[in-house]
Amino acid sequence: MKALSKLKAEEGIWMTDVPKPELGHNDIMIKIRKTAICGTDVHIYNWDEWSQKTIPVPMVVGHEYVGEIVAIGQEVTGYKIGERVSGEGHITCGHCRNCRGGRTHLCRNTTAWVLTAPAHLLSI
Repeated sequence: MKALSKLKAEEGIWMTDVPKPELGHNDIMIKIRKTAICGTDVHIYNWDEWSQKTIPVPMVVGHEYVGEIVAIGQEVTGYKIGERVSGEGHITCGHCRNCRGGRTHLCRNTTAWVLTAPAHLLSI
């Protein structure tokens, strides 16, 4: 697969070939249809002070996308192949008042940010 990757601790982002990820029992595989470059990606490209402190190198970049579900892990429920989806940029608890109220972006128990997990500027 093709991916935009931050390969070096310097200015730039590179198009790379990466292996297709293996589907885990709690995973959904998404064929990316559209993606966006946002301000965070520009920071990563420019390799500014924030990026240098925040971004692990190497990494695949990108976190704003829409796509179609093409495979579903055996323990995933509530989704179906062919469904159009977009990703959430945070891994949240799902149990706090903000999460239960649909305000996951305000979850105080956020455990990860998509930039520190596998990213999404990939083509299947």
